[in-house]
Amino acid sequence: MSKQSEMIRELQDRLNATEAICKDLLTHLHNSPVQAQIKFDDYRIKYTQEAIEQREAEAKAKKLKENYNTVKSEFNDKVMADYWNLVFLTDKQREQRLNDIWSTITSNVELPKDAKRPQHAIPELTEERLFDRRSELQESINRANPTQNKHIIEHCSKSKVEFTERMERERDRLIGELRIKNGVSESERQRLIKETVQEHNYRIKKHVNDMDRQINSAQASLSHLEKHKTELGRVNKELGQCHRQCKTDPLTTI
Repeated sequence: MSKQSEMIRELQDRLNATEAICKDLLTHLHNSPVQAQIKFDDYRIKYTQEAIEQREAEAKAKKLKENYNTVKSEFNDKVMADYWNLVFLTDKQREQRLNDIWSTITSNVELPKDAKRPQHAIPELTEERLFDRRSELQESINRANPTQNKHIIEHCSKSKVEFTERMERERDRLIGELRIKNGVSESERQRLIKETVQEHNYRIKKHVNDMDRQINSAQASLSHLEKHKTELGRVNKELGQCHRQCKTDPLTTI
């Protein structure tokens, strides 16, 4: 008998033994050899390789469909939030912007092979929308305080440098004192030096992070202000041409 035949026979023997054990357990569970055989045959049908692969395929298809519905909803939300940027773009620029939004949302998401970016209706500009937006922008610009934000950036940038230098001087002074301190073992001296370094480094890092947060917030506010000023210019320009371009309020499908 060849080695392959021996392996086949060994696998068949194990399969027979497994089948017998399953039937015995099912008979014990259902208290009936007939019910055990029915249950066993049911399992054989459900757990063929073809049936398993089909269930896995169905589960994956369901998951991909759920993923697609999720990213479609997120895409629509982002497009609506980006309306006042999209509406002033050319058709080509708008299409590219929509593709960029879709790519960003779907970059790490598995989707059905035939999944496409959903079409989106961008409401065209109307005089009423433009007046409302102009009021929103002017209110936002009036609330902004660029002088204060610039002061925050300058102050925090300076504070990072000064605080770091002060802490480093204090750290070095304490380390120098510990190196000549009497009445402590060398191991204790090294422990105290290590703790001093760690404490001052932590305080420096914490302060720098706090200052960076304030700087980033102030810079974001200044950037937001500049964007609103630019957009206000576009809105005012569009209002000046509104008698030619804003007659109705249809939907343009993109």
